[in-house]
Amino acid sequence: IAEAFRASKGWVEPGLGPLFTLRESYYPGDLGFDPLGLKPKDAKDFASMQEKELSNGRLAMIAAAGFCVQEQINGMPILANLGL
Repeated sequence: IAEAFRASKGWVEPGLGPLFTLRESYYPGDLGFDPLGLKPKDAKDFASMQEKELSNGRLAMIAAAGFCVQEQINGMPILANLGL
């Protein structure tokens, strides 16, 4: 359902224009969902926030991969290494 909503918000419907065309009013990543009002109003600030979010997401993926590698090396679950 979420993917269908994103597609209908961003893409021109088949038959109403060329295939695989984005709407003029659509900015990738901006689906209009901001219940807390945290989205910057300025396009430059919004792009900066997107870059920061991608960087933090990549760092989190590297950390999660490190947890998996540690479990494989010592054969113990992560929380067991913390004494929990």
